[in-house]
Amino acid sequence: MKNYLTASISASAIRHNIGVLRQRLDSGVKLCPVVKDDCYGHGMDVLYPVLSRLVDGFAVASPHEALALRRRGYKGFILCLLSAYFDELDVQDELVRQSITQTVMSRTALASIRAAAERVGGTAHVHLKVDTGMGRLGVPVSQTTDLIQSIHELTDVELTGIYTHFASADEVDKSSTLQQLDQFLSILPKSKKLMVHAANSAAAIDLPETHFNMVRLGIALYGYRPSEGLIQDVELKPCMEVEAKLIAVKHIPKGGRSGYGLTHEYTRDSRVGIVPIGYGDGYFRCLSDRAVVRIKGMDAPVCGRVSMDQMTVDITDIPAVKVGDRVEVISSDPTAPNSVENLACLAGTIPYEITCHLGHNIRHVLVD
Repeated sequence: MKNYLTASISASAIRHNIGVLRQRLDSGVKLCPVVKDDCYGHGMDVLYPVLSRLVDGFAVASPHEALALRRRGYKGFILCLLSAYFDELDVQDELVRQSITQTVMSRTALASIRAAAERVGGTAHVHLKVDTGMGRLGVPVSQTTDLIQSIHELTDVELTGIYTHFASADEVDKSSTLQQLDQFLSILPKSKKLMVHAANSAAAIDLPETHFNMVRLGIALYGYRPSEGLIQDVELKPCMEVEAKLIAVKHIPKGGRSGYGLTHEYTRDSRVGIVPIGYGDGYFRCLSDRAVVRIKGMDAPVCGRVSMDQMTVDITDIPAVKVGDRVEVISSDPTAPNSVENLACLAGTIPYEITCHLGHNIRHVLVD
């Protein structure tokens, strides 16, 4: 971790986002944030105390993420989205002991979970994932009824929920999502005791008919729109701002060059600053000569290639800049040229990828 790189995570923005998203839900609909990959790169260490008081459970990708939540003292609902049959037996056993809800998406997964329940002498709680058209993980719709019956025949595995995942809920055209919804409705058991969930962030915002009794919120929780294809408007607040310090200031004459490959040529006598962040810290190399940072409220263009742990910015037009000055690498203002959304657009990717890559090297702190 590099202490000179700081991601400030706004607790008030998280609370705001949860508040406006809950307003879209009927009373009794649970809100379960997806916190995989260290809260999409925002940092579980700083966000857990905030989220644990405001949500109705957590969804994680891996068994290790689930068990880490238990070690933090969380006693509520945890859903592990991936099956654990490739993990060590002691990990599989501990999921049952710790009452972590596991995903069944095949008979192989069911057999693995049942074996763990038998070894520890406990009951495993499971949710069945149904592939209604995503073409990824999940039991095919045609096999769902038989697999549900197989679970009901077991005494040490209890079906407590059923879910699916939408492939294109974030697009303007909702027809394929509604087809998936129809497929899901066609196989839903009639039991009112089951936790039923399908909505991701986009569906939670645009499609209230997909809410059932729980929604899984991902990117919207952290303040970013899932896409520009949303129909409904929702006032989200990005919760992360990344800053660094200038570590050097120098003059480069007209015609001089900088960076690997000397790809950037200065067309005037210039003053440049060195910022200690690069692709090794999650700031994409493809942003070379395209992105800007902000210093003293003014744009400083990135000059030349982004290196592994540093990059050069042009500060010629920003007076009185000196070593040690604050550099706003990523802004929490969604309209800023260095916002997560705009950097994602420049990089030809999505906000998820920008935030997820900013995790391991950068110190995260909770503010406001």
